[in-house]
Amino acid sequence: MPFLIYNYVNQHGQNEFNEWTWGLEKLQRAKLNERIDKLAIYGDVLYPEMLAGTSVAGIQKLKVKGNVQLRPLLCKGPVNIQDEYTLLMGAKEVGSKWVPKGAPSTAATKKADVIKAPTKRRTKHERVL
Repeated sequence: MPFLIYNYVNQHGQNEFNEWTWGLEKLQRAKLNERIDKLAIYGDVLYPEMLAGTSVAGIQKLKVKGNVQLRPLLCKGPVNIQDEYTLLMGAKEVGSKWVPKGAPSTAATKKADVIKAPTKRRTKHERVL
């Protein structure tokens, strides 16, 4: 069953996830796109190798391995939990520490924003090449 993928949009209408993705190296973007493609196809089947929980309930991380450990943060749903994911923010794990600091908590705040105004606070995911 395919899953719909959305990106968080801030109060100014900026797609922060795409902006973060543009700042990555080309190889990192390619690996990230591959993981997002698999998420769209397989969803929860990716546990635990590519998708994992965080210390904050309801916030998951997509594991993208490389010289830099990319850990985009996302949630299932939150509008239609059965068939969608929302990419909330880009993050990295450096020595088991989050960059930016407190990223899972920030992602939870963004998830709450999406729940309050789903049509204003998210957009369909667009691939960054």
